[in-house]
Amino acid sequence: MRNMKRKALSNLIGTIILISATLIGGVLVYNYFQKSMTTMENMGQNVFIMANSQIINSNSQIIYIKITNNMQGQIKIIGIYGIYQNGTQENLTLTSNNINPDIINKYINSGETVSFVIYASSNIQSIFLQYNDTQSNVIMSSQPVNLK
Repeated sequence: MRNMKRKALSNLIGTIILISATLIGGVLVYNYFQKSMTTMENMGQNVFIMANSQIINSNSQIIYIKITNNMQGQIKIIGIYGIYQNGTQENLTLTSNNINPDIINKYINSGETVSFVIYASSNIQSIFLQYNDTQSNVIMSSQPVNLK
């Protein structure tokens, strides 16, 4: 009888340890994904981009863009991307030399606003900005802005 009590107690302790390990593991995994989601949600939210377009003809349009840096540090503009209706993307800074003024590799200080114009295909539906956060040296993207 003494041997049976020990065996029952060992099963109970083993079950408690297993449940505790599962709960601790779940909390660790939850915290990891929660931090990852917060980082993804904040990506690009402190750099605001406004854009309007004017159709020139059936093949081209003028896109007026205004970028405001509300991050704590400086950003460096890497590229402007156009998104077509079918979802494909095009780097407008590589396909067009018609950016006025040229803003590629330009630094924008915290609180600063920059405006410029791009001539692009009339089929582009929206645009987004890619930039480098110079404090963290991380490349980020703004949220796409619809042109039409």
